[in-house]
Amino acid sequence: MRKRKYLIGATLGVLGALVVSGTAMAGSPIAHKITSTVSPAKQNPKAFGRASLHLITDTTYDNFAGSPTSKEALFRFSPDFKFTNGNLPACSQSTLITATTTAAVQAACGRSVVGQGFALVNNGAAPFTSPNPVVTLSGGPRTLYVWVRVANALTQVLTGTFGKRTLDVTGLPNTPGNALTKFDVTLNKKKTGKNSFYFMTRCSKKKKWVTSETVTFHNGQALSASTTQRCKQKK
Repeated sequence: MRKRKYLIGATLGVLGALVVSGTAMAGSPIAHKITSTVSPAKQNPKAFGRASLHLITDTTYDNFAGSPTSKEALFRFSPDFKFTNGNLPACSQSTLITATTTAAVQAACGRSVVGQGFALVNNGAAPFTSPNPVVTLSGGPRTLYVWVRVANALTQVLTGTFGKRTLDVTGLPNTPGNALTKFDVTLNKKKTGKNSFYFMTRCSKKKKWVTSETVTFHNGQALSASTTQRCKQKK
C-alpha cells in the first residue's frame, strides 16, 4: 500500500522534521470543550466588581496525522462580563514576536500583562510533551495579544479583538498535524484605573454566567461548546 509522509514540526517544531508514514486517514477534530470559572462568584447584582476569569478550551482529535489545525476562536460572553482596558499601555505585536521567554515578555511589556497560563500541542503527545507557556497582554482598547512559546523553539502571537460581548482570536498557524489543542489561561484581577479592572463582572437576575466558543479550523470545519457557572448576589 502507498505510504504517506507527513512533515511534522516545520513551523511549530524547529526540533527537526519528524516524518510519519502510514496508511491511516488524516485526523479530524471530533469534540470541543470550554470551561469558564469566575472568582469570586459572589458579586453585586448591579455594579460591576473586580474578578479573575479562568478559561480552559480543549479540542479532541481522532488522531493527529495530517489533521487540520484551528484557524479562529470566537468567544461569546455573558452580558454580566465587562473588559476594561483603562490606562494599560499597549504592547506591540512586533515586540512580542521577538520575545523567547516569559521573562523577556515581562521585561518588554510587563505593565501590559493581564494574564498567563499554558497551551498543549497535540494534547501533549510526543515530541510536544511539555506545556507551552502563555502570556496575555493588552494591545490597545480592543486588542488582546496571546503570546505562546512552543517547545521553547518558536514564538506565536495570536490576536484577540473585543466586540460588544465577544472576543475573536485569530492568527493561529496552519500547521497540519500539529494542533494547539488546549489553552488554560487566567485573566488576573488587573487594575486598569481608579475604579476599574481588566475583567469585571456582576451577578444579575438570572444568577448565572454563560460563556460559549466556536472554533473554526483551516479545513472549514467548526465546533462549538458552552459552559455555565452559577453566581451569588451580594446583599
